[in-house]
Amino acid sequence: MKLLLILVVLTSNIVWGKWIEPPTRSSKGYLVPTPDYVPVLPQDHGSHPEHGIEWWYWVGHLNAVDSEKQFGFQSTIFRLAGDPKKSGHSSNGHFGHQNLFLLHSALSDLEEGKYIHHERVLREGWQARASRETLQLAVGGVKVSLLEDGKGHEVITRYPGGGKLELSLHPTKPLVSFGDRGLSRKGSDPASVSWYWSYTRLQAKGILHQNGKEIPVEGMAWMDHEISSSQLGEDLARWYWTCMQLDDGTELKAYRLRKKDGGSDPWSAVYWIDQEGNTERVYADSFTWKTLDTWTSPKTELQYPTSVEVSVKHPTNGQQVYQLRPLLDAQEFTGNRSDNAYWEGACEVLNLNGKRIGNAYLELAGYGGGLGARLN
Repeated sequence: MKLLLILVVLTSNIVWGKWIEPPTRSSKGYLVPTPDYVPVLPQDHGSHPEHGIEWWYWVGHLNAVDSEKQFGFQSTIFRLAGDPKKSGHSSNGHFGHQNLFLLHSALSDLEEGKYIHHERVLREGWQARASRETLQLAVGGVKVSLLEDGKGHEVITRYPGGGKLELSLHPTKPLVSFGDRGLSRKGSDPASVSWYWSYTRLQAKGILHQNGKEIPVEGMAWMDHEISSSQLGEDLARWYWTCMQLDDGTELKAYRLRKKDGGSDPWSAVYWIDQEGNTERVYADSFTWKTLDTWTSPKTELQYPTSVEVSVKHPTNGQQVYQLRPLLDAQEFTGNRSDNAYWEGACEVLNLNGKRIGNAYLELAGYGGGLGARLN
């Protein structure tokens, strides 16, 4: 997630799935993720400041315990490094001169049809901290920490107007490492790789503080943690991404990297995660991403394909079709820069017969013309 638009380097003329050996460092001097690396926990839940770009991303669907209310939520923390040749900490050991943190948080009240979102940009310091030793983040209105049992973690998100979401999240499956030999590739540039680790099914339980009320909630969440040192190329026009949590206990992650000529970057991919956490994947030549319906923002006048169909050939189970339909149209995130508006929202998953088979989050970026923007 999370806004991989900050991360990706794209080119054409690639052989699908062909191994490309990454360099040790990027052109700017950041360390590049290495192949065959097995994450060490809890240390690798923490920050990796020797790499240029990193983010932690949570989305999920929640149900009120005592009513029919339903919610979707997003909490994302980005870390963007400065000059890798300079120290990331001052002489007093407290403030990092180089790391810039970006916070995106959103809450979709699906019953009321309301969507609130918030963005903060902060230099590393008292208001933006990330441990290198464990999962401990405090950036603006979001705080994340491991629970005492060492297995789950807590995410606390504050919203504009005094709202707050407190969630305890426990994984029901092992951490998934995506890609070939532990590297998720997004283009043919040798450095265009990331460590991409996910908890694809987290049991969520907590309290939503809303309008002076405490609402007990429970549901299911998804977490991504991605680390890279590559940035966006110029030939990418748009970015489509989804994570699906299906009722049969499996998950699916799909992303399409759309080039300016309308074609898909060959490293676009679909992953399936089975009940035990094992993965299978195919690349762009094995799936299609089709628009079923659109929504036009009254604020930005951007038109987003918020209802889509992903048709993909599974390596052993044949052709599979997943249709995503938004549970709320107005889930457009507009931050401090209008050209970086994107749509990210709670959806339901339907099969080809129109039967509901799960929940999803869908991300659509590049419609404001700002996909090539740099934050550092």
